[in-house]
Amino acid sequence: MSPRAPRLPRRSGRDRGRGPVPGPVEGSVIRPAGSGDIATIVALRALMFEAMGTSSDEVLDVEWQRQAARWIQLTLSDPGTHIVVAEANGTVVSCGMAQVVELMPSPSRSGSGALISNVATFPRHRRLGFTHATFEALLDWLAEETDAEIVSLNATEDGRAMYEKFGFEETTFPEMRLVLERSGAAEDGEPSGDHPPSPSPT
Repeated sequence: MSPRAPRLPRRSGRDRGRGPVPGPVEGSVIRPAGSGDIATIVALRALMFEAMGTSSDEVLDVEWQRQAARWIQLTLSDPGTHIVVAEANGTVVSCGMAQVVELMPSPSRSGSGALISNVATFPRHRRLGFTHATFEALLDWLAEETDAEIVSLNATEDGRAMYEKFGFEETTFPEMRLVLERSGAAEDGEPSGDHPPSPSPT
């Protein structure tokens, strides 16, 4: 195996060359998220959990939403994370997030992996191209500004068709999950997709 090429330094969160680009409909743009978008991103995240079957009581719990907002605020400047929003006439209507994950090299891969999550669009703005454009922007960032070689996600039935169009395939070995109960810690056993990709031979 040839030695791995040295990794290029990633740009900082404020210098990624990822300014707003025209969105799928007139008056819309696709752009990196900012601190002013946090509340809407959390609302979209709650919508995603609802679509995955999480109970209303859990979705509406303000504590996890507060923690999620703080996490986003701290992560916006992380060069290994990219959060994208779609804005229509000044209002954020869709979002998605990509995170670079360091993985041990395998026979078929030497670079990092990546996880895409929190892909969600408000109902009245669906089927207009916002989800597709947001997702494409995440893949462009991963392809052009990171060394990630494999991208993982967890798909709902509604999202599966779009992911397949982008080339995603089901893996041979299904993901399994164990929730470690910790007193005083927020539970995270929901099928959110917000965790490193499972170990894979790819």
